[in-house]
Amino acid sequence: MLGFNQDEYLTSAREIIAARKQAEAVADAIAEQGVNALFFASVGGSLAPMMAINAFAKELTDIPVYLEQAAELIHTGHKKLTKDSVVVTLSKSGDTKESVEIAQWCKAQGIRVVAITKNSDSPLASAATWHIPMRHKNGVEYEYMLLYWLFFRLVYRQGEFPQYAQFASQLELLPENLLNAKRQFDPQADSIARQYHNSDYMMWIGGAEMWGEVYLFSMCILEEMQWKRTKSVSSAEFFHGTLELLEKEVPLFLVKGEGKCRALDERVARFAEKITDHLVVLDPRDYPLEGINDEFRWILAPCIISTLLVDRLAAHFEHYTGHDLNIRRYYRQFEY
Repeated sequence: MLGFNQDEYLTSAREIIAARKQAEAVADAIAEQGVNALFFASVGGSLAPMMAINAFAKELTDIPVYLEQAAELIHTGHKKLTKDSVVVTLSKSGDTKESVEIAQWCKAQGIRVVAITKNSDSPLASAATWHIPMRHKNGVEYEYMLLYWLFFRLVYRQGEFPQYAQFASQLELLPENLLNAKRQFDPQADSIARQYHNSDYMMWIGGAEMWGEVYLFSMCILEEMQWKRTKSVSSAEFFHGTLELLEKEVPLFLVKGEGKCRALDERVARFAEKITDHLVVLDPRDYPLEGINDEFRWILAPCIISTLLVDRLAAHFEHYTGHDLNIRRYYRQFEY
């Protein structure tokens, strides 16, 4: 597959699975100490998997869970954020400015912080109460796995999500399943990128637990890494503005979910197919998860879409645009 190193991917899987015990140990420590609220705080692409966690929390736990943009949280604070709370932040590099600042800000106030990051000696890990190692070379899906072992273990320890043991073990089967999904989708990724890499404007639609992946691919990949003009909007909000810009030649990419809000995605599809000749639907149901219970599919659906978009489709866009995914005009180029 274009731009894909299978050995590296499977090595990363083993390293992430090895970190399961650390993620669960952190969850156990939080449960034993007690927690009045969980805050998931980060910026940019690192917010994407946290958005899914926030969506799951609404349906699965009584623990108050808040999703916060780290830079905003530093400036505004939060009345529910106290010394009895826990803040979870994520940055692979460990030096993302806003993530480091929120961890340091919390540490100064005696608020416990979980840092999911690569190196234990990074600025982010150094400011945290607990460090969960993120050693993978690529794959947002691996970030999901660490967050899942942390979050769902804690929810289980609170007396909720009794299926945790089965879910956590089956999660170890996810990388092989996602490798098969990559292979299945790769020809379609090539076709999509070949057809739409020169588009002046694209719409990206999704919602609920899938919204983070729509946000991530449209903003962090297409806008930041490919400099392509996109509009991302949730399936629920699409009908309150963005639909007026849909025309026959405008590409609309719809990311379906497998949870309760799938009906909202299907409403978008029914409308869009009457207007545009360029409706592209990405549906996680098209990809089997061998050895994993169907009841967990809606939780794992963002991981499937992440592996298809962030890995496969991004690589093919890069190939056809000729624009290296690592080239930036502004980000990390100078202070602002």
